[in-house]
Amino acid sequence: MEKELKFELAAGQDFAMRNLPALPDVEQDSQPQQALESEYFDTPDFLLWRNGAALRVRRNGDQLVQTLKSSGEQRGGRFEREEYESVLKEARPDLGALRAAVPKSSPLYCVLKQGSLSDHLVPVFRSMVTRKLWTLKLASGEEIEVALDSGQVTAAEQASSFSELELELKHGDPRRLTEIGLQFIDKIPMSLSMQSKSDRGYDLLASDTRPAVKAQPIALRTKDTVEAAVCKILQNCLDQVHANAPLVATGHLPEGVHQMRVGLRRLRSALDMFDDVVTMPEALADEVKWIAGELGESRDWHVLAHSTLPQVDAGKDKRGKMAEAQAAAAEVAKARLAKATAAVQSPRYAHVALALDHWVTTPPWRDASGETRRRLGRHVGGFADRILHKRHRKLVRRGRGLHKLDAHQRHRARIAAKKLHYAAEFFADLFKPKRLEPYRRVLATLQDDLGWGNDMAVADRLLDHLQQHHRKASDGASYARGFLAARVADDRDHQRKLWKRFRSTCRPASRR
Repeated sequence: MEKELKFELAAGQDFAMRNLPALPDVEQDSQPQQALESEYFDTPDFLLWRNGAALRVRRNGDQLVQTLKSSGEQRGGRFEREEYESVLKEARPDLGALRAAVPKSSPLYCVLKQGSLSDHLVPVFRSMVTRKLWTLKLASGEEIEVALDSGQVTAAEQASSFSELELELKHGDPRRLTEIGLQFIDKIPMSLSMQSKSDRGYDLLASDTRPAVKAQPIALRTKDTVEAAVCKILQNCLDQVHANAPLVATGHLPEGVHQMRVGLRRLRSALDMFDDVVTMPEALADEVKWIAGELGESRDWHVLAHSTLPQVDAGKDKRGKMAEAQAAAAEVAKARLAKATAAVQSPRYAHVALALDHWVTTPPWRDASGETRRRLGRHVGGFADRILHKRHRKLVRRGRGLHKLDAHQRHRARIAAKKLHYAAEFFADLFKPKRLEPYRRVLATLQDDLGWGNDMAVADRLLDHLQQHHRKASDGASYARGFLAARVADDRDHQRKLWKRFRSTCRPASRR
């Protein structure tokens, strides 16, 4: 399994990196510069790419090596992929050698088994890379290969130049890879690289059709300790954040912004849930708040321009004004998306992403003592019961008389509903489905309505901004504010019914 960390280098940084910064407790061994020429193979309809595989033949001097890699997992700038290599006599893939190397349990083996694959393989793109290598030997025993790559990927008369730094763990603890990465970006600010070389080539040939990634289920057992649950839940939240970061970095998929933001919300909600046993360092919490805010601004304007304003029913005399308001909102949304993209591409986010990974995988609470240690060692079932009960009670308090509450009070009720929803999601495996699922459905319906109401409140704030700063959009924004306020008023009776249904639904208990 290949484990590597990749950074994008800005213009001039590759030159600075050629004199590798000195790192404490690290011995450096420089190696000769290499010229690498690689040709990537696939079928005309990209069978390998569609099945999460990349196949290349690389020439390094007189040696030819074929390499098959899986798309694997990407967490921030860290890649974990299956990798299989064999030496070749000619510059053409030898699938027989790969079949002998790939375990039958690997998904890659199923792809290689297709009998006609060899007959249909053709070169699809190539890369030319100049590589400078170092080997880092850590005092703790780990060995990390550092590669400074500058080059170009060419495909179908198109080209993409790049300069990147790769840190590949040859052996040892994967957490050391993140530590070294943090030391590098403290010395030379770099952004995360969220593409492999094969990704760059396929991007030249086909549009990126990857969907945004929603939260995945969390496998918990009643016998798990609270500490085990903390690790699983926090990692699950980070996985959602990291999976959507590349989509945000492209700047073309607003849904990626939404799901990355949801991942950060889930993370912050989980930290609130475990606040008596886990405390994120204040500086790191502030950085999480920063990136969440950048994504939030982008998402809010996108919803206004492309979801909320199209719902406004304007008569013939207002259609022109509404079109101007919607066009102004779309322009702001475009600018906010660009700002969110720049944030995720920045060295600041690179540091946040790596610091989060390091904090979650090297948790300081492992060294906790006394009462905190005892709490972490208890079974999670009782903890889950208490959390669900606590968050249920908070929603009941904040939502009492829901249809009569003002915007601020409804916002507080929405936050309580969201935190209750996340708790029920995090601990789903610990509760009996017969009791949990009806509760979650009713809660989700209530939360959706509260979320819609919050969208209306946010829309009112953003429309006020348009009135103040976009003269041509002012009349349309004013009309939209009135229209949406009327819709919120009309929803009060529906809210009352949803609240009544929620209050009459039994709260589930864990299987402990």
